[in-house]
Amino acid sequence: MDQKMREKLEDFLRQSAISKRLKQAVAAGRKSLIVDYDEIIQFDQELAKYVLNEPLKVFDEATKLLESITQIPRMSLRIKNLGESVEIREIRAEHLGRLIQIEGIMVQAGQVRPEINVATFRCKRCGEEYRKEQVGDFITTPFICENPNCKARGPNAFELVLESTEFRDWQSIAVQEPPAKLRGGRMPRRLKGILRDDLVDQAVPGNHVILTGVPQPLFSRKKERVMTTVFLVNHLEVLQKGVEETELTSEDIKEIEKLAKDPWISHKIIHSIAPAIMGHETVKEAIALQLFGCDPLELEDGTRIRGDIHILLTGEPGTAKSQILKWVAEVAPRGVYTSGKKTTGAGLTATAVRDELGTGWNLEAGALVIADGGLACIDEFEKMPEEERGTMLESMEQQTISVAKAGIVATLNTRTAVLAATNPVHGRFDKNTPIASQLPLDPVLLSRFDLIFALKDEPKTEDDHAMAKHVITLHTKPQKVVKPPIKLDLLRKMIIYARKNIHPKFSDKEAQKLIEDFYVEWRRTVSAKGGVLPITIRQLEAIIRLAKARARLRFSEKVTIEDAKRAIELVKYYLEQVGMDIHTGLVDVDLITTGVPKSQREKIARIQEIFEELEAEYGEYIPIKELKRRAVERNIPEKFVDHYIETEKNRGALYSPSEETIARVKW
Repeated sequence: MDQKMREKLEDFLRQSAISKRLKQAVAAGRKSLIVDYDEIIQFDQELAKYVLNEPLKVFDEATKLLESITQIPRMSLRIKNLGESVEIREIRAEHLGRLIQIEGIMVQAGQVRPEINVATFRCKRCGEEYRKEQVGDFITTPFICENPNCKARGPNAFELVLESTEFRDWQSIAVQEPPAKLRGGRMPRRLKGILRDDLVDQAVPGNHVILTGVPQPLFSRKKERVMTTVFLVNHLEVLQKGVEETELTSEDIKEIEKLAKDPWISHKIIHSIAPAIMGHETVKEAIALQLFGCDPLELEDGTRIRGDIHILLTGEPGTAKSQILKWVAEVAPRGVYTSGKKTTGAGLTATAVRDELGTGWNLEAGALVIADGGLACIDEFEKMPEEERGTMLESMEQQTISVAKAGIVATLNTRTAVLAATNPVHGRFDKNTPIASQLPLDPVLLSRFDLIFALKDEPKTEDDHAMAKHVITLHTKPQKVVKPPIKLDLLRKMIIYARKNIHPKFSDKEAQKLIEDFYVEWRRTVSAKGGVLPITIRQLEAIIRLAKARARLRFSEKVTIEDAKRAIELVKYYLEQVGMDIHTGLVDVDLITTGVPKSQREKIARIQEIFEELEAEYGEYIPIKELKRRAVERNIPEKFVDHYIETEKNRGALYSPSEETIARVKW
């Protein structure tokens, strides 16, 4: 660094404002001085330009100056807010060695390890010690002993003295382009980075970060001409609300605030959801509520009740499930789309991977962690192996992921709304079987969804005419069909604005009373008819979340009685569609939470009584014909007995010694 720039840098650091901030940093025990790049520009534009072009020289010299001023070793200068960020995919050779700013999601974080800063070497022959500052990727040793009576030569003549060697913290990370920046199906790019000193462990996988630093080529032992780029991080900022907020300009805010005054704004938003898809109005309304969401509830004892709304779409082929999911992933801030057929549990949550920049293992974030604060769309959910779907239980309710792999024990945030899609077990719905029984998911996982919609493709002349005309017009005059009241980009900005600024509260006593009365009355009346349980606390919380989301959809701070009514109607629609026991005609929430309605539990209990009777008469092997005969006498259809036997055989509780007999497995 030339003398002129060194003097300018020293003058900058000795300014009264900077000096005061430096004293505050030292008093607080910090080991770095953080300055805004605009401060350097205002002080001297020539110095500001030099900082961008020769950052490593500036940082080295600043460390020496700060050490002399504060008497604290390795006091660092950190620069933030360079202005415009460089996209990770746009980093080129021209950026190497220059100070730039990037934005992204931290997807990997390695273990914090010691790095040699100043090494102490001892001559093996005479015992003379030498201190040598280490730069680069490999340890450099003295070549010759300066003792005139020794003159030992070569790297093997010296040994490293660990006790008097200075170390500093070192951590490898990986940053990936945020989903919001990816459009048109582009594959996200990654960049490896290195954190040192007080920057280590400042962020975890899933955090949205802004990094200031220097991209450098990574030297390889193989001495290859083509090298890997590594980002030497100078400053790290974790964004609490997400990088998407930066997309809102003052003009955008004015336009949104003007639209928010429209009394029909909620209807316009709902009609702007997936405009190319005809019908599914209730589903579109639910998705609009999911996109806007509501704030989580943080209790004083540390308990957190999620505000994100989870929705499951289960439908027959041709009902546009995948198209809806892809549209939602496109418009949602931090939207992530993935297909269950090609997704593992680790790919959804988190996993441990080998560290490419060092030894050991790194923690790598999956889709749900990357979508933290946004929305994850999972298509073909049923195609995931059952044990891997089970990894989502904690993520959907507690909204965290606990990882204990390869010696790494950590908890990551997955504050993510989930929109999943599945097919029925047999491809199409059977009218004679409850819908919940035809869903290829475990009841425990089903119960985590706030709303479940069954999309059926049923022939109806009027609807078929309208659908045919819609599709034909879509292919001939697409601009006439796909013309939503609110364009996609503006809708996305409205979601960002509402999530940031609108925080509805249940201040309306009438709305509270309506929800309370519905919950109590529905449980009383439906239960009185058939002794079933129609609704639980989980559905009650879903109603509250939906009511708050609908208030936010209207850009209102107050949840009204109309919001509560619509939330109740949505939950009733879902329960009557999916949770209806066709044998009794009553809503039985056990169909969703346990997979077995009360009417079936009673029949199963009677079949088990018959089993015990027949075992006492025939021994271990029971005649199937006699089992069915006695079941029919007790008003249990033969088909139900066949279904019970098949289910229990699949579960491993029954087996067939012969075609005519059945027996229970003795554990």
